[in-house]
Amino acid sequence: MASGMELAPFRQWQDFFPGTDRFAKPDIKDLNRWNNRVISNLLYYQTNYFAAAVLVFLIVGFMNPLGMVLGGAVVTLVFMGSVWAGENKAVIKNFKKKNPSLFIIIVLGASYFLLSLCGGVMVFVFGITFPLL
Repeated sequence: MASGMELAPFRQWQDFFPGTDRFAKPDIKDLNRWNNRVISNLLYYQTNYFAAAVLVFLIVGFMNPLGMVLGGAVVTLVFMGSVWAGENKAVIKNFKKKNPSLFIIIVLGASYFLLSLCGGVMVFVFGITFPLL
């Protein structure tokens, strides 16, 4: 890997996805400890999480390839548009610096809105063209 980074090894399935005996109720009163626990878990099992995400992505891609391509294209275009706007518009750049989490939520919301519009259009077009076949 680049610059001394190493890929974390795969952990055993029983260790990664345990039964209920391995789970403990988090202490909501100690948020710092809970945060450290989540970060440690993500770092320790990062390769397992990545493999699970790729597997789910492939399954959904095989079940609905058009939706997956359309969704990927919309999210990519919205993200690229937000990066362009953040670099070229001072108001958006300042907003992005002051509220990065809110900016990401807005980008995801815009992606969801456009996907719902495209999904509705695709259902409408399919509903009209399917009887013609």
